[in-house]
Order: sequence, then structure tokens, then C-alpha cells
Amino acid sequence: MIMLDQWPDLRDYQIMEGDCLLKMREIPSESIDAILTDPPYGLGFMGKAWDVSVPGVEWARECLRVLKPGGHLIAFGGTRTIHRLTCAIEDAGFEVRDMISWLYFSGFPKNHAIGKSIDREAGAEREVVGMRQKLESWGKDFVGSTGYEKTDIPITKPKTEDAQRFEGFGTALKPAQEPAVLARKPIEKGLTIAQNVLKHGVGAINIDDCRFAYGDPCWVGPQDESGLKPYTRQVPQRESQAANHQNVTYRDHHLGRWPANIYQCPKPSRAEREAGLSHLKKRISRSSMNTYNGQGERFDGAPSPEVLNIHPTVKPIKLFRWLSRLIGMEKGNTILDPFCGSGTTGCAALLESYNFIGIEREKEYIPIIEGRCEWAKNQYKRENAQLSLFDDLT
Repeated sequence: MIMLDQWPDLRDYQIMEGDCLLKMREIPSESIDAILTDPPYGLGFMGKAWDVSVPGVEWARECLRVLKPGGHLIAFGGTRTIHRLTCAIEDAGFEVRDMISWLYFSGFPKNHAIGKSIDREAGAEREVVGMRQKLESWGKDFVGSTGYEKTDIPITKPKTEDAQRFEGFGTALKPAQEPAVLARKPIEKGLTIAQNVLKHGVGAINIDDCRFAYGDPCWVGPQDESGLKPYTRQVPQRESQAANHQNVTYRDHHLGRWPANIYQCPKPSRAEREAGLSHLKKRISRSSMNTYNGQGERFDGAPSPEVLNIHPTVKPIKLFRWLSRLIGMEKGNTILDPFCGSGTTGCAALLESYNFIGIEREKEYIPIIEGRCEWAKNQYKRENAQLSLFDDLT
């Protein structure tokens, strides 16, 4: 039986604390196989100093330098600022290949109600005519067993004539997706894409390992495929025979649908965010789902939760495992994240058997990154030791 600490395919990670522009200069040229990152969106998120602007062309040039020829980069951005990030990446010399959208549907609209604002500025007090209950999803295991926090919201009636005129108008849509640019460093001059893959081990994306299994909710489109069961479609013949149709039997790919440039999964639960962090001290969360009065309480009076992972923009491990497989190429390659944040890229890379290098400037996030990466290493050992034992028994 293989002991957990002797598992031969276990990968490792390195966390570098500091500014990514400086730290990336310590990384040798053409030594990184892929870059997967969630940089600042440049929205001034929650007043954080690290979110004042999107990374510029100087950062993108360093990414280009450390990547092997043909290496891919995936970088997330805000819906309002992704164009600036994309231009910086393209100006640095990358080829923009596509845009990937993470769909989650549960975002909280940052809306400014015009009718209410007009009444407020007029000093008119609105009449409360009812109450509605709002359920804020915190994910599995966050609040009891339900995963929801209930908040009563008053329903008010517009008071002034102007407020009645503009009741129902606002300023924002409900956020339900976040985009990411998919780019590639040009392949080595004089080589075909196949030759580049053979020489450098990168340059392609992993289609089969990233297919959408039939029934997997990551695909939100039509569910007309049927696994390995044959199905029949009518296919029109040549234009001269347009009136005739021939029934053709197709067989779906046994691994699932061709991967798309959208991926649907919910935001991570509290249990996922905090796996491996039980040794840390809990602190007050400054989650994007809450609005605080500066006293550790929300404006609606509900107490602010104390959590182990205080990073406000944690991405789902499932999403990043899929992205790691998509661009990481062969197992054992190295994935870099210049904006490590809470360490989700590291967790995903280690779980998918890649080596990981993470760079993070904010000192308070380093223990969170390290704890989560250690959890991922141990989880990888547990999962693969079980598979090995099963293989031995069969």
C-alpha cells in the first residue's frame, strides 16, 4: 500500500511575497508553462488600495517573458474594465484567442433607486405598504444547514409626483458573470503549432480533458445530447434537394460536449473558502455581499460574520481546476499566478497535479494562501491514494 507522504506524483508550490512586477523579474525567461490569474479589476472595490487600477502593459510584458513560446494566459477582469486589461495584454505581444465568461447568476446589484432618491432629496417620507423577504445565499454550511440568510426588506410607496414618475428606474444590472481574456504567447518563429507543442510542451488547449460531461450544470445551453445513446436528426441535403431530408444517426462523444467559452458554477461556499484554515483566527468579513456602517454591522442591522478567509473575491476551485486543465498542458508543468489573492489558483493547480508559483503583495493574505495550498496537497494525496488502492484491489 502506498503511504500518503510517499505519493510519487505530488506537486509542490512556492509563494513569493511582494509586488509581482519585481518578483516576476526573479523568474527565468521561458520557464513558466501557463498563467492563470484574477488581477485587480480597477473598480476601487471596497476601498481596497490594490484595486485602484487594472494591470498595465509592463505587467503583461513580464508575463510574456516568463512564459514558454505558445504558453497561454487567462486573466479575469471586470465587465467595465476588461477592455483595458485585454489591450495591455495585446500591446505586450500576446495573441488574444478568446474571452471566457464565468456565469454564477447570484451577484448582488449595486443599484441606486431613482424614485427613492428623489423622495429622499425632497425630504418626503415614504409610506411602508408591505414587506418582502430577501434570501442571501452564503453557500453550503454558512448559515446553519440552509445556506441562506433571511432579511426583511420594506416595500414603500413613492410620495412625491416626481418620485412616482421615476419609480422603478435604477442605475445597475444584476451582475451574473465575470469575463476572462484567453491569450497565447506567439509560438516560436519558424515552427508550426505541432512542432512548437513537441519542442516546448505548450501551445494548445486540452479539449478532451475539459469537455462538459452530459448533465454537468457547467453547461447552461440545450441539453439535447444523450451520452452514448444514438439519436436521430434530420439533415438537409444539397440545395437542389432542399425539399428532401435524410435521417442521420449520430453518436455523442463519450467524454461529453466540446468545451465552450462559458462556464457556469456557483460562488464558493464558506466551507470551500475556509478548507485548511482552521489554525487561523477568525476576523470580521468584508464580503462584497454586505454593506457596513463602519461599526462592524450592516445597515440592515444584521451582525457581520467572522470568518477565517477574509479575502473578498474568492473564486471557485471547480472553475479554476477546469481552467488549469485547459491551459496547463501536461501534468507536472508549472502554473503561475502573479495576483495570488486567496490562493484558489494554487489549490486548483495542485489538485490537478501541476506545480504552482504564486505572488501576493498583501501580507495578510499569505497565511490564507499557504493554508489552502497545504489543504490542496493533502486532498490530492487522499484522492489519489484511494484511487491507487482501488486499482490494486481490481
